Amino acid sequence: MQPIPQVREMSIQRALEWAFRDECAQMDMDELHTSSGGVRGGVDTIWVLMQRGVLGTKVDGGGSSTPAWDAEIIASTVASLPVSHGGRGMAVQIASLARAGAEPDWMRDAKPRCVPVEWRNTKHGAFARTEIIRTIETVHRGRRMKRHEVACPVTYRPTQAQIAACRRNYLDWWGALLWLQGEMNALGILSRIQLTNAMPPLSPWRNMLRE
Repeated sequence: MQPIPQVREMSIQRALEWAFRDECAQMDMDELHTSSGGVRGGVDTIWVLMQRGVLGTKVDGGGSSTPAWDAEIIASTVASLPVSHGGRGMAVQIASLARAGAEPDWMRDAKPRCVPVEWRNTKHGAFARTEIIRTIETVHRGRRMKRHEVACPVTYRPTQAQIAACRRNYLDWWGALLWLQGEMNALGILSRIQLTNAMPPLSPWRNMLRE
């Protein structure tokens, strides 16, 4: 009598890291026959997974071992991420971050700072570059003299727009993970992985305001 395989509980984030980093699963974008990252019209995630199920495994053509079946399922589901949740671009980002065991950069300590637009290096060190904004002519003891007024052009880095864009991307990533969690749980397609309801923080930058 064969032992019943153990079911492991994982959050969706941990399951992605397990599939892409630990099991080295790969996404096959060609199976979707699309460049937009969404599933073909009239073809859903179940169809994609069934096509892989016909073979039962994916031939990698190399000397490495084949990833676990659940890892292949997870990778295939990520590859079928709909356009409404970021499509192909988000799928690639999710896989890359999972392999690195990382989350999208939401600019944790970023605050817009006033900095010079340009620096110049001299033998005495680096100085902010200035420019002449106007020339004032004066007469002193019968002599005409010119005096230049200079200013240092400044900018703000990072900009509020850059910070907002990074945090929008984090929220898009979070939403894609929630979709993946719900999709795989609803289909019941994982055999040895049970996805929990645990999710990464929704807006970690808000937690910083409370600290």
